[in-house]
Amino acid sequence: MSSVRYEICEIDPGHYLKILKCHSDENVQIETVNKNLYIIIPGNPGIIDFYEHFAIDLNKKTNCPVIGISHTGHLYHDSIFSWKPKPVIGQIMDKIKFIEKHLGDEYKYENIILLGHSIGCYVIIELLELIGQEFNNKIKKSFLFFPTIERMSTTPNGKVLAFLSDFLSWLVYFLAFLLTFFPNKIRKQFIKFGLNNRHGSVNDDSILIDGIEDILLKMSQNYSCFKSCFYMGSNEMKIVTNLNKKVIEKNLDKLYFYYGLNDKWCPVDFYHEMKQYMSEIDRENANVYLDQLGLEHAFVIFKKQCEIISNLVQNNSA
Repeated sequence: MSSVRYEICEIDPGHYLKILKCHSDENVQIETVNKNLYIIIPGNPGIIDFYEHFAIDLNKKTNCPVIGISHTGHLYHDSIFSWKPKPVIGQIMDKIKFIEKHLGDEYKYENIILLGHSIGCYVIIELLELIGQEFNNKIKKSFLFFPTIERMSTTPNGKVLAFLSDFLSWLVYFLAFLLTFFPNKIRKQFIKFGLNNRHGSVNDDSILIDGIEDILLKMSQNYSCFKSCFYMGSNEMKIVTNLNKKVIEKNLDKLYFYYGLNDKWCPVDFYHEMKQYMSEIDRENANVYLDQLGLEHAFVIFKKQCEIISNLVQNNSA
């Protein structure tokens, strides 16, 4: 049976990560050496609580421990209320610092497998270039799901976010700050309306993860959390531009790209261009795939879609 717990890590003074740890009893026994340790690097918002169902399902299927690392400041906690946001490069360096200094020895393992989602894929690519060689050697594979790794500001959703961050950021921050003063009952109604409007159909494919309303409610209570998410998103529009071909070519045997068919953060054209790029460097057989199942960019909030992705990870981790 999988168990989950959360820990707060003060990665440097006044800046915090929230860590998800998921394992079975067998994974933590003294004599157990796990084949893989899976590490989730989330999208934005990088609230690691969104990935709990995915982590549990992956642990059950692989019988390997799973760690999720939030983005710095993308969290809520009863005893931490205020902090300053960090840009993308700070988020990358904090992931490296955690892996190198705080990963700890709770789990014994042979290999590290990174699981990136959205901007988490960009973080992984940069991490592969900057992390120490000892840990780089331990990273066996990096899955990049719905990867926002280039030209973010030119994508349909990126254009909207770039406009908001360039011209209306003051209004976005003001509204988010104002929302924190609303009673929980009213904020719950906003959340239910948003979820029903966006994901209102009821079928097996659209069942949302347990507790999503509670996660969103707690996020809306903390202005520093929202500020960290929006600040990072605004910085992504400026930082995530050209594809880092140097790192991709150097680590291509470790990389597994999975693009969405109707992804407004990463258009299907990017998949075709990546396939063309692989052809140009004589790597047509590289792991670059296009989703054919209708998965959404935000797959982690849907139970069945989490389970489809965990199946894919299980079947391609060998």
